[in-house]
Amino acid sequence: MKKSLLTIIFFLSCIYIFAQNTQTIKGDSIYKNKGITIKLINFETEKEGYDDEKNSILIISQKLNGKNSVLVKDSIFSGTQQVEFRDFNNDKIKDILIQNISDVRSNWTYNLYLYNSKTNNFKRVIGFEEIKNPSYNSTYNIIESHVISSTNWAAFYKIKNYKVFDYQIEITDDGSKKSDKEYRQALKKISEKK
Repeated sequence: MKKSLLTIIFFLSCIYIFAQNTQTIKGDSIYKNKGITIKLINFETEKEGYDDEKNSILIISQKLNGKNSVLVKDSIFSGTQQVEFRDFNNDKIKDILIQNISDVRSNWTYNLYLYNSKTNNFKRVIGFEEIKNPSYNSTYNIIESHVISSTNWAAFYKIKNYKVFDYQIEITDDGSKKSDKEYRQALKKISEKK
């Protein structure tokens, strides 16, 4: 009897811990009338996210016309368990960003899942988690990375076929006239490559 009681207490403790480490977001305000739910389940708190470590399960599901379906189920790393919504492919529909890591200078990286309204699905962008402090430049349809370091710098990327393409252009990003000039030259070079 004592052993059974201990087993029940252990089982209930596990359920409680699991519930405490689960974040659920209803996507109705972002994806109207689509029944999208984003669930992030953290199963490990001691990892740092390097060397391809995983500590969370992301589940993007949909309930439409009484039918439940899982659109995405992925093992990822997320240090803060933060979920954001920003458009990264210029379709005017917000995509899902799940915080990945933060380095010693608080440069954040993210896992990105692009929403495809034609297929009503999400797809992960391979390599996006390597881009620090990403922002989308809709004018040039590129992703900019502005990194805080001993010397601040910026780099430029594009998403092609759900993979990150690196333009291999890095500039100093210190707010000086020289860095402004480098920035304009980088954008011109990128425009010429299109």
